Amino acid sequence: MIIKIAAAGAVMAMVCAVLSELGFKGKKILSALFIALILLGALLGAGDMLSDILGLAELSGASGVCTVALKVVGVGYLFGFVSDIAEELGERGIASAVSCAGRVEILLLVFPHFMEICKLGMGLL
Repeated sequence: MIIKIAAAGAVMAMVCAVLSELGFKGKKILSALFIALILLGALLGAGDMLSDILGLAELSGASGVCTVALKVVGVGYLFGFVSDIAEELGERGIASAVSCAGRVEILLLVFPHFMEICKLGMGLL
């Protein structure tokens, strides 16, 4: 899978470079499409790994915490990729808003667990 993704990335970069030299005006949109395809290929390969991690977490009894941690990592990467694509297309304002929204979503994911930890700490006092 690694070689396929790397080869696809190299071919897509060459196509964009050639089209740019030929004066193709939609290079940025084509670039964003290629980025999405490469990321999709990488994510399809990660499905088995994620299910293995969740299976181990369930066996250890930490499935809830592990699920939240994986969601946080996934949300961080997703919003980061979207922000990078928006910035590549020249939309810095949108990129900044997407990045900020991603941070808020991560806070919303971890807040219930943070409150649980605070309550446990208060109970110890």
